[in-house]
Amino acid sequence: ETAAFPYTTQKPTPGMMAYENIQFQLIDTPPISRQYADPALLDLLRRTDIVMVMVDLLADPIGQYEEIMGILHDYRIYSPQCRLPENLPKRPFIRKVLVVVNKMDRMEDQESLEIFRELSGIEQPCLGLSAKTGMKVPRLSEILFSLAEIVRVYTKRPGKEADLTTPFILSAGSTLEELAARIHNEFASKLKYARIWGRGVRDGQMVQKNYVMQDGNITEFFI
Repeated sequence: ETAAFPYTTQKPTPGMMAYENIQFQLIDTPPISRQYADPALLDLLRRTDIVMVMVDLLADPIGQYEEIMGILHDYRIYSPQCRLPENLPKRPFIRKVLVVVNKMDRMEDQESLEIFRELSGIEQPCLGLSAKTGMKVPRLSEILFSLAEIVRVYTKRPGKEADLTTPFILSAGSTLEELAARIHNEFASKLKYARIWGRGVRDGQMVQKNYVMQDGNITEFFI
């Protein structure tokens, strides 16, 4: 349920956001505050890849940001940019955090966004957008892709065209051998080499198992 007033989301609600030929799952959650923070919801945040903190530009965004980050820290959820306390009783949960400043519905709101960034001392990535007008909403998926640190790679049979609609998704830094293992463990053990097309290589360049896959690479295996 959505409306122009707060607290309409009563339970975590999943949805999908497209980025080119892949999808990100977003989970719209009920708000958290000092008055009420559902432990089950905070446990959900501990298990996510990216925590997206949304604040309202027109309703004390600095206070909202500081309150939400404080609650996350109370539950040992920290962004990579945060300095960890020395006396943490248990291990922290390091999660990437993206701060989204909503209700930038007017051109002059850009100045308010810059003031928020300066006065809040925000260290995490920050995007200002308007859910009402759609301004900068497409940029959101681009930032999520960057923060996710993943690469999309494709495979093809010799003499055939690659299917560029259904990539394999790997963590950035994954090797050719790890891609082969994703397809089948035995396939990885028998792999001799591959030919690669795309970023960082000559078309059809022969590479070995330790080649680090790049986003958009097309791979032809030889076993």
